[in-house]
Parts: sequence; C-alpha cells; structure tokens
Amino acid sequence: MTTAAPESPTAAPSLHHKLAESRSLLGALDAITRWRPFAMLVLTFLACMILMAVLGGVSAAMARHSGFVAGLLGVVTLLLVMVTALVGVNAAGILLSDDTWERPQRNMVEALFASLFTSHRLIGILLLQGLLFLLYLIVFAIILFICSIPGIGPLLYAVVFPAGSILTGVILFTLLYVAVPLAAPAVWNGATVMNALAMLAEIARQRLLFVVVMTLLLGLLLLLVTLIITAIISTGTAMTLGLSASIIGSSLGGLDGLGGLVMGTMGGMGGNMGSGYLWALGFGAATLFLLGVTPGMLVGMKGATIIHRAAIADLSLADAEQAIQEKIADVQRRAKEAKEQALKQAAKQAAHSAQVQSATTTPPATAPVATAALACPSCNHPAGADDVFCGNCGHKLK
Repeated sequence: MTTAAPESPTAAPSLHHKLAESRSLLGALDAITRWRPFAMLVLTFLACMILMAVLGGVSAAMARHSGFVAGLLGVVTLLLVMVTALVGVNAAGILLSDDTWERPQRNMVEALFASLFTSHRLIGILLLQGLLFLLYLIVFAIILFICSIPGIGPLLYAVVFPAGSILTGVILFTLLYVAVPLAAPAVWNGATVMNALAMLAEIARQRLLFVVVMTLLLGLLLLLVTLIITAIISTGTAMTLGLSASIIGSSLGGLDGLGGLVMGTMGGMGGNMGSGYLWALGFGAATLFLLGVTPGMLVGMKGATIIHRAAIADLSLADAEQAIQEKIADVQRRAKEAKEQALKQAAKQAAHSAQVQSATTTPPATAPVATAALACPSCNHPAGADDVFCGNCGHKLK
C-alpha cells in the first residue's frame, strides 16, 4: 500500500488552492467604510471640477481676445486636471494598499505626498507596456510581410496564422487582465518600475489564468455593487423630485413648473429665485454623482490590491527581476557593440574614401624630359654634344 507524498511547504500553490482565495474578494466591500480613501477620492473629484470650472471660465473669456491663448490655457487645464486626478486616485490607492497589506495606516497628507513621488512610476510602466506591445506588432507585421512572398508565403502563413492568433490573444489578455490592472497596485505597494515589470512578467508567466478568473469575479462584484447603488440613488432621487415638485415647486406650477424653472434659468429668465434653486439642484446632482461613483471605484481598487497580493504570493520575484536586469544589460551591451562596430565601419569607409579621393586628385609624376638631339643649324646634320664644328659642312657650332 502506497501513501501520497506530503506536499512541500515551499511548493507553488495549485490553481484550486488559489481560486479558493476568491472569497477574499468580498473583503473589497470593506473599502466603502474606509473614510480616508473615500474622502480622498471625493476631494480629488471636487478639485478636478473646480479646476475645470475656474480655468474653463477663464479660457472662455480669453477666447474673445485671443484664440491661441485660450487654446493654450485649455491644454494647460486638461493637463492639470489629469495630473490632479492621477495623484488623487493614487493617494487613495496607497491608503487601500496599506489596509490590504495590513500596514500602519497613513494619513491623507502622507498618502498624498507618497503619491506625488510615485505617480510617475505608473506612467512609466504603462508607457513601457505600450512600447513593448507596439514592438510586438511591428515584428508581427514584418513576419506577415514575409508571408506575402510568392512560393513560400502560403506555407509560412499556414503556420503563422494559428501561432500568431494564439500569441496575440495571450498578449492581449495579459495586458487587459494583468499588466494594466495590476500595475497600479504594484506601485501603491512601493514597487519601482523594474520591480513592477518583473512582478507583472512573473504573474503573466505563472498565474495568468488565476488573475483572469479573479478579475472576472471582481467585475461581477462591481456590477452587483453598481446595480445596488444605482437602485438606491435612482429610487431616492425620483421620490425626492416628486416631493420637491409638490412642496417647493407648488408655487411654480408643480413638476412642470420645476422643470420650467430649470429651463428658464438656463435661458436667463428664471430670476434670482430660479438661479438659487438651479445651483442647489446642480450641487445636489454633483453630490449624488460622487456618492454613486466613489463606492464602486473603492471596491474595484481594493479588489485589485487583493488580487495583486494573492498573485505574487510565493513568487520568486528576485530571480525574475535579476533576469530582466540581465536582459536589459545584454541589450545595452549589444547596442554598444553595434554602435562601436558602426563607428569602426564608418571610420574605415571614411579612410577608404579619402584614399580614393587622394589617388584621383594627385597629378601623376612627370617623366624626365629627354634631351633634344643637336643638329647643325646650317645643314641639319646631327651633331654631338661636344662637337665644336659640324662634321658635314664644317660650320662652327660653338
């Protein structure tokens, strides 16, 4: 009778064991009760709205005088809003990451400063991922171009088509479910760009199916949370508008009068009373929007941190990072060698060109001019160089 060997404590956990951790995703619902990240997201949205309102108004006013300045101010406004949103959302993610990893909870100011000094890492990671995917597309396009060669092209395409379809699908799934969603939790956890790239590569190599399943489960949880929040807000809003029409809008003609109040105020005919109610209605709608969107974002962000923590458990990230460093060093070495080879080739070509040019421009050496033969000026009889008189006619030569 044989007995099964006990499982090594250092062995990689099976997919069944990892999927059993999916129940930990329910812990993402706890993010709704965390007031620090909740307040950080709300303040971030408010700051973005204020920037858009103030700078947008200034840009609209400047458009009457200079369209170029107004357009430039609009671009600056867009950049400021994007930077504000990135820093604020990252700060909320850092607070949620502290909660997931059971670290001492930072306050909002500390999280904001940490986000200011780490947000560029997320941008760098996403840019590198985009460049790598673009490089893959270029290589794939070159291979497809080779497949267009008559003769061997159809044979190559018979292999390239299925292999390329599978490889492209795996890469897209890796980007959508691993590289992009888990890049932010890696940065929130304090990873550098190289740490994050090594981590994401190792997750994609060993835990791709696990992360895909966990991400789909998180999507279902987010859908459920969104439906519940939407139902709460929509039913409450409908009843509140009905009561508002019967009480506040009674002197304005009921619900139709309340709608006419909004439209009339937008057209400049509502007066001070309509303007005040319109601002109150707009502020209330913005508040409802923030309260409706923020919980779903918090659940999604904390769910991503939970998936990230479960995905990197028991992974040898040091070896993966060292492998990436070695590959980068190898690429740099090859680039340096190629540069040196190109410089040597250019120097050799320049020397050869200079040699050819000097050979074509240097005049040929002149041959010594033969001394003209002497002759008698009287009878033209040849005479020697030492002759004093002509040997034919006796004419004196010297």
